[in-house]
Amino acid sequence: MKNLALFLVIFGTSCQLFSQSWVQVGNFNFPPRRLFSDTVGDNLYIGGNFKWTGTDTVNGICFWDGTQLHAMATGICGMGGNSCNPILMINRYRDNIYVGAAIKSVGGIPASGIVTWDGQNWNTVGDNSLFVDSISNSWVLSTYVHNDKLYTVGFFRTAGGDTCNSVAVWDDVNWKGLDFPPRPPNNEPAFINAVQYYKDELYVGGNTENFIDGNFNMDIARYDGTKWKQVGEGLYGGFADVTDMVVYKDELYVCGYFKKIDDNVGNKIMRWNGEQWLEVGAGFCSASAIPTDMMVHDGKLYIVGSFQCVNNNFPVSNIAVWDGIRWCSFGNSTFNNKINCIAAYKSEIYVGGGFTEVDGQPCRYFAKWVGDHATDTCSALVSDAPEISGNRGEFRLWPNPVGEELHIESAGSIERVQIFDCTGKVVKNAIQTISGTKEESFTIDTRLLTSGLYYVTFQSSGRTHSGKFVKI
Repeated sequence: MKNLALFLVIFGTSCQLFSQSWVQVGNFNFPPRRLFSDTVGDNLYIGGNFKWTGTDTVNGICFWDGTQLHAMATGICGMGGNSCNPILMINRYRDNIYVGAAIKSVGGIPASGIVTWDGQNWNTVGDNSLFVDSISNSWVLSTYVHNDKLYTVGFFRTAGGDTCNSVAVWDDVNWKGLDFPPRPPNNEPAFINAVQYYKDELYVGGNTENFIDGNFNMDIARYDGTKWKQVGEGLYGGFADVTDMVVYKDELYVCGYFKKIDDNVGNKIMRWNGEQWLEVGAGFCSASAIPTDMMVHDGKLYIVGSFQCVNNNFPVSNIAVWDGIRWCSFGNSTFNNKINCIAAYKSEIYVGGGFTEVDGQPCRYFAKWVGDHATDTCSALVSDAPEISGNRGEFRLWPNPVGEELHIESAGSIERVQIFDCTGKVVKNAIQTISGTKEESFTIDTRLLTSGLYYVTFQSSGRTHSGKFVKI
């Protein structure tokens, strides 16, 4: 395997010296589009439509071992000139790295949609992988490994000869479709960008419309092993789509291009608890904001894309962090262009995208975080509990402002009361002991609380409610 010379002294020094937060890695001629941190092989895989890094040819894909970039044989290109068909999916399944794109051939062997890397050579998957669709070339956009099977989504009509409409599963021997409903009126394949397992169901999201149980459905659906079901009522908006999905704190987070003004619960990001959609703070501010990739790392959710603010005009720059109760910046870094992808490798964070400057200094396309978080800022607290389910008239907090006691009254029994301060710290827990009849009121001693704004959450009749009060 060929080692690629890394001129980090030349290519990395400028942003390391001046920004003190990010160092450029390599010298890609086009931005990376996908990162995959392989904990088995201990490498960071980088895919995109780049052809070179510095003076070395890599043809769309390479890997980083923490010190050097390495080519993967002749790579995967399929195009002339100075760019390649973009690599948009990288994942490990069993002993191989799987790579997806609009792939027509690899190593001189015809292929379609998906190929594997065994550490030395490229190979096809099954019977010529995914077959070319009648509309355009097959694309593989995302995969997820569950119960030793590789669930694969993208844009393709068939896999291994089985009609699947962009959702298929590979068991290392055969491809199988899961009868995903096609797009009307011509039964076209869907465009599926993301796949995730959550609470024993397979979730897929992208840009599509179909019918599920006779109901019109858009952009997201779930499969229980037998049939497809809606996720709430799907997404709303003619241009809505899903770009990524991850599970964080036992909820499914979904990001993409969808807006609250179109009757979605959130702006460009929402969370699903298995029963209902909930907001993530106030989401993203700008109508043109597009989050592209998410990652869970060290107990936090990282989101990258093209956006400048979150949570009612809290300033960020194409990267933001959600810690479960509030939005935060990441090092207060300023990127001059979008970030496509993010990954954590050897406890360090890497990003790839169209940026050429960070914090006003040259830093091009692919960078590693080397700063600290002394300059991080965070928004005001957003309740750690889900948003209020039902009417605020279903409960009452009084008095407000509060002196020595806070009273909670609800239409149902009250349990598991928590109070948060404005930093998100839990300052009081209370569990109501019920004997005989269920209590529908609760009193909390607030004498030890300092003056200020507080948030309270509690369970009542199977629902989570939240409110706020002022302590005087």
